[in-house]
Amino acid sequence: MPNPTIRIATYARVSSDEQRERQTVLNQREALSRRLGTDPGLVVFKHYEDDGVSGTIPLEQRPSGSALVRDAQAGRFSQVWVVRADRLGRDDFELLRIWRIFEALGISLHATHENIEDPFTYGIQAVVAAHERRKFLERSAEGMNRAARDGKYTGGIVPLGYTVDGPKGDRRLVPDDSIMWANLSAADVVRRIYHHLAVGRWSCRRIANEFNSLGIPTHYKRDGRGVRGKRTQGLWRPGHIRNLVHNPVYKGVLQFGRRSTKPNGRPVISAPVAPLVSQETWDAAMATLDRNRVIPRNTRHSYLLRSVIRCGVCGLTFCGSWARTKPRYRCNGSMVERGPFPGRCIGASIDGSFLEETVWSDICRFLSEPTDLIDELLAESNDAEARAAAEAERRTLVAARDAAQDRRKRAIDLYTRGKLSDDEFDSIAAEVDQELQKVNELLARIQREDEALQDGVASEEVLAEIRERLDGGLTQAERQEIVQLLVRQITVHTTVPGNGPKQVRIAIDYRFPVVAKTGSVIADSSCYSLSRTVAI
Repeated sequence: MPNPTIRIATYARVSSDEQRERQTVLNQREALSRRLGTDPGLVVFKHYEDDGVSGTIPLEQRPSGSALVRDAQAGRFSQVWVVRADRLGRDDFELLRIWRIFEALGISLHATHENIEDPFTYGIQAVVAAHERRKFLERSAEGMNRAARDGKYTGGIVPLGYTVDGPKGDRRLVPDDSIMWANLSAADVVRRIYHHLAVGRWSCRRIANEFNSLGIPTHYKRDGRGVRGKRTQGLWRPGHIRNLVHNPVYKGVLQFGRRSTKPNGRPVISAPVAPLVSQETWDAAMATLDRNRVIPRNTRHSYLLRSVIRCGVCGLTFCGSWARTKPRYRCNGSMVERGPFPGRCIGASIDGSFLEETVWSDICRFLSEPTDLIDELLAESNDAEARAAAEAERRTLVAARDAAQDRRKRAIDLYTRGKLSDDEFDSIAAEVDQELQKVNELLARIQREDEALQDGVASEEVLAEIRERLDGGLTQAERQEIVQLLVRQITVHTTVPGNGPKQVRIAIDYRFPVVAKTGSVIADSSCYSLSRTVAI
């Protein structure tokens, strides 16, 4: 009596990483054919192969793996053959889950190079497969890091302006001198972007509008491809340009791992590469981006005092809004609860036109009659209230920090006396930690800003240039830049006495350079920190 035949299915898989080590599906198919050819009782129903698919992806989500599971559920075979268990998956939990799927369907698993026919040995092979995968990833990471340190191209999207050149195993990024538009190469297009930012102080939107109007193709449109399999509109966007110029590769620093999505991240490795722009051009472009962020060029309305007004209650900055025909400024914590204290801030909104006129009048007086204005401000600064204005925000934040620490102490006391449960104490402690983190970040920011402001004192040459431009007329953007240079901070103090209306006092803290009676800046001297207090 002839032996009954058994219908089987074979499954082969290699990942893209394994393909780099010259492992192929064909090698597995040949190994399976040699083994199955020795047993005439086995009849192959179908070969299932996933080429370039990671073993960490669930079997049902792989192209051929999903077909394998569907046919198994239809009862079209009774055995599944692989070369090794790690072809089914490279994660131990995934491998055990696959075993349960086929076991529930009455289908047994077999391998040509190892024994996986009983649950115990299969479980051991699952653990071994997961271990081998971890070791493989470690070896791959070490090799990739070594290549990155040597400045080699390690894969991924090639930045616009560069191309990959060199023999296999030693490929590197070099400037792309191929023509991209008119007589401009791809490298020239990148240099044009940096020139607009560094020299012309253009906004990213203005650059995008120019490139689109001229018909300069984007990186992906030029190559006729999309982004990670998705089609693009082929238009320059402001965000695209901003992201492009932030890439340090253009100043000659190739960074590997700076956008890692690994849970624990990976060390950023830097290597030299041929730069497209100088360090000075790069720094000037970054300064323009920072300046445009503080003083936007594309807004419908312009606010002279943007980013320099702070709330004396919660410490947040004021934002601008337009009320009919004039600007108003309000605290960022007055509409949404976001300051260091619970609830919305009570800080009052203020008339922007009045404050802008006051500040700009003082600046014009300083530029024309510096000693007279400084003498006047020095006289006002004798007032203790005005002298303390500059420290108002810092004191507010320190008070918030002390209040949070007192709250923690009370919670600890209640917990030790058994008045709070573990969950209640953990909840309060988490809230306090969050408040302290926010306050400490604000205090650190104030310290950084103070240091940066002290470094930005205008020189005599800068003041002379401003006076000349003042005589010829200034744009609103130029006025904003002058305010950023000469105004340290404007603090808006709001009090509510009893049930009466809000009372507002504004302390304007200038950073005027020290000047002699002749009106010239005294060399190697710090700036005056002088305040003017106005009430509304």
